Amino acid sequence: MRDGHPSPDFFIRNLATAIRLMNDQKLLDFGITNQQARLLGAIRRSLYDGVNISRKYLEDLMGLRGPSVTSLLNGLEKNGFILRYTAKADGRAMQISVTEKGDKIIDEINQIFAETEQQLLSGMSDDEKDTFIALLH
Repeated sequence: MRDGHPSPDFFIRNLATAIRLMNDQKLLDFGITNQQARLLGAIRRSLYDGVNISRKYLEDLMGLRGPSVTSLLNGLEKNGFILRYTAKADGRAMQISVTEKGDKIIDEINQIFAETEQQLLSGMSDDEKDTFIALLH
């Protein structure tokens, strides 16, 4: 506490938790969690950008440790959103593709995330939004 007020960390954690819970609730109907949705979108963007996707790349991208990424990938594969297979050139390398089902759900996910962003930024002026985004960066 600072001067009798909670620290910024308190508000940041509350905001992060509220956003995650709100998104998880909206995504429940699609059989995907907030983290899985973020990873699925990141995989598709990376594939479109021609990035060689490795588990290490996904760990760094998501800010997660290996077992967590593996668990998310297992869930995405189990639900039919991605396919994983071994690279022909290097049997140790993992290849990932987004299935048709995964592609379809990404549009829904993007709409949910856009709604959440709109809720978060509602009531802010354009200058306040610019400042907020600059501070986040």
